[in-house]
Amino acid sequence: MTGFVFHAPLQRGGVLVEERERFRSVAVDETAGLVTLLPSGALPPGRELILTARFADGEVPEWATFRLVVHPTRAERQVEVYRQSRSAESYQRGERQQRERAEQCEARLVEAEGSRSWGITSLLDAKLLGMGKSVAVQQLVQDMTPYPGETLRVRYVWIYRAGGRVAVELWVLNTDTRPWTVEGVEGVEWVSAEGTRLRVLRVWQPQPLTQGDTRQIVVEAEALTEQVQGTFVLKLGEAGGPRTLIVRGVTFP
Repeated sequence: MTGFVFHAPLQRGGVLVEERERFRSVAVDETAGLVTLLPSGALPPGRELILTARFADGEVPEWATFRLVVHPTRAERQVEVYRQSRSAESYQRGERQQRERAEQCEARLVEAEGSRSWGITSLLDAKLLGMGKSVAVQQLVQDMTPYPGETLRVRYVWIYRAGGRVAVELWVLNTDTRPWTVEGVEGVEWVSAEGTRLRVLRVWQPQPLTQGDTRQIVVEAEALTEQVQGTFVLKLGEAGGPRTLIVRGVTFP
């Protein structure tokens, strides 16, 4: 059993637990700021679920999101949640900084675009194609439904595998007013349900994700055949921000 203790009142009906019906018990006391979770055997080890809690006092941030990971032997008995409120001016200043950073990233991407060579010749030169090697491709999903509180919606996912490399091509819709740019290699985590981690080599995002636009993101990693068995979760962190894009259920051709 895990208990969340929020040091602020919660909004009535503002606590959302993904796949709540698969828990043995979910108890919520909004006034006291208490949420107690007791999972059942219907949740397999390694499964990740989202808990969203909205605050009732009108301060910002208005809500908090937690990633719950099922483990067969370990559990956090009590989680203390403290919130440091921020003023509207602080958020506006952060948004301006994010916009400036996104514009700088876009300028660097445009500059890099002009010097990058593309095409089959590049694949042959990198020894990812040719001499009996081929590229395997599969479409993973269409229009993945976001979880509560998520503003990035994955519309299309294509998976590629060739010559000890794997790549995922994402087409993502941003519903937030703030632009979103992936942090880069250091902000990406690609891990299987069994704990196998792929070494990310590069991240390519031609343009920042702006509100209402669906744009492309490509992540490439090094992976041997025995490393790409099973199901993976791909997590992309935001450059200079807290928002994370999570793609679940990634499998390889």
